[in-house]
Amino acid sequence: MKPRIVRTNEILRYARDASPLEERLDGYLNYYFVMSSSCRSLPRLQLERGINAPATVQGPDGARRPVVALRSSPWKAGHATNPWFDEFDLDHSRVRYYGDHKADTPGSFGSTAGNKLLLDAWPLYTASCVEDRLLAPPLSLFRSVTVERDGQTLPKGHVQFCGVGVIRRLEPVVQTDDATGGSFPNLALEISVIDVSDNGDAIDMRWIDDRRNPELDSLQANRYAPLSWSRWAREGRQAAR
Repeated sequence: MKPRIVRTNEILRYARDASPLEERLDGYLNYYFVMSSSCRSLPRLQLERGINAPATVQGPDGARRPVVALRSSPWKAGHATNPWFDEFDLDHSRVRYYGDHKADTPGSFGSTAGNKLLLDAWPLYTASCVEDRLLAPPLSLFRSVTVERDGQTLPKGHVQFCGVGVIRRLEPVVQTDDATGGSFPNLALEISVIDVSDNGDAIDMRWIDDRRNPELDSLQANRYAPLSWSRWAREGRQAAR
């Protein structure tokens, strides 16, 4: 497998019909080239929702979620489809990200698919043993950005890669819908972005390929992982800056 590298703060072209074989598209790194598996046989990792994840894998050491991709769309914030405002403080390696419960969503804050996925994963981030932390899914962080291309201002179709993170804290919150004034329950995540400066601020996505491979256990699947991720898995919370 050849390396597929994406760097922190790099802008990627996200086009739904793009071929995973093209490395660049419209002058930008092609999201699907980076995020599609090397063998091209696995389902695409899409960013159609705020919280996105492939199916769990049953590896030799148990079930694991290979990755969770979180997408924030600042240009939608404050609207009915996205009433919350995520906070990206990348200078201090912190992200505050809100779950996918909305004002018109019935049930509790854990009833949506994305929030349930995060709640299920949360115990792995706080686990006391290495074996459980190795099963925790890396959080691949993206936010939509507006770009100028071919004389046009384009608010859609491009995302910025903001790094890989771990959940430091997960808490229920009550939010207000600006449109109606009504309140609704949701989840808020405090995320630590891991330090990959010793690797040129780059992530090799073959790491995620390995995590999607059921023949590998979670330790074997770390061969392309950033050193800081492996250190977090060994040491736990104190290793996440």
